[in-house]
Amino acid sequence: MTDTSLDAAGRATITGSQMLVPPAPLETLEPMLGPIAGPSNTSNGAGVPDHIGEDESEAAAAGSDDVQSTPDAAKSTKNRPIIDWIPHRLGFVRAFLKLDGRPRDVVRGTVKGCSLPGCPRAATPMAGIYRCVSSNCMTCTWLCAECMVERHKYRPLDRIEIWMNGEWQKSSLQKLGVKVQFGHWDGTECRLLREPAKSFVVIHTNGVHEIDVEFCGCTTKMVHKCDQLMAARWYPATTNKPRMAATFEVLEQFDANCGAGKQNAYDFYRALEHLTDGAGLQHLPDRSKDFFRMAHEYRHVLALKRGGRGHDATPDPIKTTEYGELAVLCPACPHQGINTNVVDKLRSLSPRLAEAAPLFNELVQLSMDCNFRAKNRMTRSTPESSPYLGDGMAYMVPESPYEDYTRSCLNDQELSSCSRFGANILANLKTGKGLRTTGVGAVFCSRHEFFWPNSVGTLVKGERYSTMDFILAAAVRRVRAPSLHLYYDIVCQYHRNLNVRMMEAQPKSFIGVGAKKLLHQINVSFGIPKFHNPGHLVMCQLWFNIAYIRAAGQTDGEASERAWAGLNPAASSLREMGPGTMRDTIDFFCGVWNWRKFVNMGGFLTRKLEVALREAREHAEIYTGMERMIRKEDGETAIAWVEGAVKWDTRNALNAMGQQITEGPDAVPNPYESRAKKQSLDKARLQSAQLAAQAVKDTDGNAAQASALTNFVMRGFKIEVLQWRAGRRKATKTILQTTERIEHHTALRRELGLFRKDQQWMMPLVYAAIQELEGVEARTTAPSEGDDEDELKAEENESLSAVLYLPSELDKALARTPPVLDVLFKELELRLAGMEDWLDSLRQQLRVRGTVTQWRISYSGGQRMATRTINKQRVIEENIVSAREMYKLHRERFITLLSYLTDEEREARVPPDWADNFRELLDTDCRPLNSSLLLAIDALEVERAKRKVAARNDGVASGASSYRIPWIWYKVGESTEMELNEDMRVEFVKCRARAIRWVEEVYKIAYEMVRVPEFCTTRSLWWTKRATVVIEGADLELQDGMRAYATKQATMFRRHAAGLEDAFKKPLEEVADFVRVFGLDGLISESSE
Repeated sequence: MTDTSLDAAGRATITGSQMLVPPAPLETLEPMLGPIAGPSNTSNGAGVPDHIGEDESEAAAAGSDDVQSTPDAAKSTKNRPIIDWIPHRLGFVRAFLKLDGRPRDVVRGTVKGCSLPGCPRAATPMAGIYRCVSSNCMTCTWLCAECMVERHKYRPLDRIEIWMNGEWQKSSLQKLGVKVQFGHWDGTECRLLREPAKSFVVIHTNGVHEIDVEFCGCTTKMVHKCDQLMAARWYPATTNKPRMAATFEVLEQFDANCGAGKQNAYDFYRALEHLTDGAGLQHLPDRSKDFFRMAHEYRHVLALKRGGRGHDATPDPIKTTEYGELAVLCPACPHQGINTNVVDKLRSLSPRLAEAAPLFNELVQLSMDCNFRAKNRMTRSTPESSPYLGDGMAYMVPESPYEDYTRSCLNDQELSSCSRFGANILANLKTGKGLRTTGVGAVFCSRHEFFWPNSVGTLVKGERYSTMDFILAAAVRRVRAPSLHLYYDIVCQYHRNLNVRMMEAQPKSFIGVGAKKLLHQINVSFGIPKFHNPGHLVMCQLWFNIAYIRAAGQTDGEASERAWAGLNPAASSLREMGPGTMRDTIDFFCGVWNWRKFVNMGGFLTRKLEVALREAREHAEIYTGMERMIRKEDGETAIAWVEGAVKWDTRNALNAMGQQITEGPDAVPNPYESRAKKQSLDKARLQSAQLAAQAVKDTDGNAAQASALTNFVMRGFKIEVLQWRAGRRKATKTILQTTERIEHHTALRRELGLFRKDQQWMMPLVYAAIQELEGVEARTTAPSEGDDEDELKAEENESLSAVLYLPSELDKALARTPPVLDVLFKELELRLAGMEDWLDSLRQQLRVRGTVTQWRISYSGGQRMATRTINKQRVIEENIVSAREMYKLHRERFITLLSYLTDEEREARVPPDWADNFRELLDTDCRPLNSSLLLAIDALEVERAKRKVAARNDGVASGASSYRIPWIWYKVGESTEMELNEDMRVEFVKCRARAIRWVEEVYKIAYEMVRVPEFCTTRSLWWTKRATVVIEGADLELQDGMRAYATKQATMFRRHAAGLEDAFKKPLEEVADFVRVFGLDGLISESSE
């Protein structure tokens, strides 16, 4: 029997008989990387035949690989390495098992003692042999205790194991007597040790360690223990007699994991504990809270270092840190004095680019939004126990001014009366019980999705205007440009009294500077983000549409929704943090997000420019062709439309109070709003109701008769629609479908009964003829449940085939009899209004169909979504057919009535241009006015098609040159010139806006591509100057470190600038070629053609 134990010095001692316990038997000494065979009577558990030896099994494995390496097999597993790996799983398992045994030479008896060359114990079999299992130590696999200590004198955080009782058991270098000595970087022995520490806890990437440390006291000047620890890249847990530390490496790893995957400190520390002792057999000290604190401090120190605060020669550089100084700025946005000196560079590329500097080099676009996921629970932590270390230094607003301001405005409650999203309404209605904060609000760079400095603030209760006012004014403090576009999902309500609220800010307060800029120094335009825009009222959609704002480019205003993705995964951990830790953590996440955006800026802008160039060319060609087409047909109209849009672009949008000017002498008509006044059936019904009311008041029989006539004819129109829809219904199969069918026919029969009763008084002669023809009065009662199916179908057929005998269905002689003539005139009037109504409905349904089709192509990828989209398209198509057929019916009946009129009556009652406005409707006319349609009639495309056709050998002529826009989108007069209607005008100015916005996008990206390298160059020069800073009283080591770090930062930014300039060189040349052809008016230059 053998007993093995460790003495006080950590050396192994053996009592009793000495015996080396062999490891588990090994079937093979090399991994057998062959396919797994199926079970059979002649194989062992591993799937290898029992009679195959070591060499034979390896040969069999090689042979199996040869069998699978056929061309077909290689082709089938291409780009699927895991498929190739599956047959080798057993080999990997056995390779892992080998690691639990002794080395090869030890098993075979070649090595008996310590394997280190030169060790006096190499030839003597002994117990207590160690190995190191750290991946970066690959030679210490069978060493004695003395050799292990010698080899790990400067590697105290490696993991070691001892071979005992036939297995590897966990041990530690501390047990072997390894001690860490600080203060001597060259490895010399300290002559005067100071306060050695036993079982000093160190957190490293491979777990939690307990080691013995010794601090140096032999230097002339006493070096603090914390300084000695940090010189060894160990971060102390406390400043007074530290007994614990975390390596810089583990803190960096935690920051990387947290920044990329939002892993919280609790889970990270628990993972380290599992690495240390996954079986739970050891007692580990719980140092989780200490690790949380160290990680918190470490992040703050790094932020100060990267912000250059260590290079400030002032007495207290941390306290003198300016607000937002530690934030990572957006390099592409214009910051005067940093990256706006780029006009000369752009002029060397293209004078046109340089001329546009006031539009694109002096404009900042910001988005504002709230996030109600990032809550913070009311825990026992207080600002004293959890202080905000970087108060106002980076992205969060300074705590004290913010709380004072929000506390003074606590009772303001302004709910939106426009937006139908309702997120802010629901958030304001919530009580926030048990929560310190109900969310966060922030301001972002709308173009590049950067968090803006000093723009993130916690929400006290909901999305209150006072909270957002402070956040906005704080963000505007750092705006260094004369123009600002602000995008906010409720900006239609928010902007109304913004100037009034800004006037209440104290000039010397934190937001005083920002409030002053908003009131007097910056030209502000407001917009609603594009995704949120459809959720607003129509007026807001038109007046705050980003697509109609000059110099907006293709900015969608939804940067906030994408930027929150960098913060939302951490919401669960933010909820449980103390107030200060939560704010510092938000600063950290915002910094990580911004820095990753900065690093990827080159590829981001390049991809955006590729899209912008392609879309700008397409939309500019569309607009140019459309403009020339309209100018050719009616030059004055084209000029008037363009002038109206230009006047809108250059208007003074806000009054002295910062509100949109929508009415009054200074108001500019919105060109994107249709101003057509159409006669519709709804208006006819309104006139009828007004006449009836007047008749009751004045006892005017004529007015009452006119009202009754209108209602009578319109009921006939309603029956026509019901009959048409009933005829379109398919055979019913379900109970629900049968119920709907019965209800529909019940309504039809009811309307028929009421119509016949009115007809008895309105058209008595016709009613009498109907009675004579039909024999008996038609049954008007609804069918009962007892009616059989045949009777129901008979009644349905009777309702469907019922003739109304309106004047348009009578012969001329009967229709012009005195009692019927008044009905004829009223039907003529309402048929004309009905044509306009159904034509307008057709246009609307065509627009909807085009939108749904495009949405299906872009987003409806799955079967479920595709099915839902198809169902919606089916309903829309049914509405289109309904509008088309009803228009045809009204037009046919109108022409019939027209033939019954005398020349005098026609001149008095029929508009002279009715035939131009209401032409014959063909199926080919029912197409939406969209980009594809405009492309087809684009003059440039026509000419290009002609040239291509002329080059063909067969010489077939193209029909594209005769293509016309369907007449429903315009009118053609007798002079064959285009008489454009209001719908065409709106589509024209929208087409112009699309072209201009895309051309602006190209210009904006070009400016951004020049500003980003300029920003990097400026930062490089800033750090170069910091390399020469001399701090009074600093020792040589500090000065050398300051100079080296500043040089490293300057080099990094300089390399970024050089790389970006090289990457943007070719794209900017493409932009220069583009601007020579395409102008900011959205048109193609005629001189370039």
